[in-house]
Amino acid sequence: MRIATPTLVALLCLTCSTSTLAKCLDSGVQLQILGSGGPGASGGRASTGYLLWADGVSRVMVDAGSGTKDQFHRTGANSDDIEFVGLSHLHPDHSVELPAIFWPAGGSFNIAGPTGSDAFPSIEKFLELLMGENGAYSVLSPRMELQVTTVDTNSRQAMEVWSADNILASATAVPHGEVPTLAYKFEFAQKSIVFASDQNGSDPAFIDFARGVDYLVIHLTGTEDATGVIAELHAKPSVWGDMAASAEVGQVIVSHISATSTEMLDESLRIIRQHYAGPLVIGEDLMCIEL
Repeated sequence: MRIATPTLVALLCLTCSTSTLAKCLDSGVQLQILGSGGPGASGGRASTGYLLWADGVSRVMVDAGSGTKDQFHRTGANSDDIEFVGLSHLHPDHSVELPAIFWPAGGSFNIAGPTGSDAFPSIEKFLELLMGENGAYSVLSPRMELQVTTVDTNSRQAMEVWSADNILASATAVPHGEVPTLAYKFEFAQKSIVFASDQNGSDPAFIDFARGVDYLVIHLTGTEDATGVIAELHAKPSVWGDMAASAEVGQVIVSHISATSTEMLDESLRIIRQHYAGPLVIGEDLMCIEL
């Protein structure tokens, strides 16, 4: 498993995390990255997806983009153990493999997602079209028991979406062009993590949502010179660095990487480092990070 290129190690060695693991542990809490890539080729990375493990059990999944089904099974995760699924938004690179992951076992779990818009269905409508009695994968309908929570993306107020044992999950809307999109926060007894999702970084309310968390997962798609649609949808590296610094997060984990070359990725990481001085980890598929 490649943690970082030699040039990145030289740049980041003073602040790199050393908590990356090849395999998640049977105790404690870990983040496992199913897919660290963006919507394009992404250098062979799978699209976005994450697991949160607690005491050796895969309890939470965030997003389910293309390629995450195979990765899910490589981790040894069990769909029967998943208690909560958070979908950030309904672009295919974040949601397309949800039915594949839960086929053929099915399951009972809580799922949260955004309200709809003219271009996107709400999370309820999405699940109905996908896995309802008359949906595209209606074969899954009798196998699935879903408790659905819809988060209003017209509000900038954070909302509790699930809790169990020592885990509290909340969500808030983030600006991703005209795409209804959510960021998620998970608070454990001792640690906290925010999945920032795809966003352009224009809403300062997100900084309050992420303030003081131990880990912030950012999605690095836009380059510093991005314009047009990419700039409308995705924060530039300097913006990510500013948000992480302003929120005083403990560590940044870089994911949703769309760079087509090592040089492009290196440049974006250098810019983040100019704005954020804390520990930084470059995500890789199947990487497991102890929280």
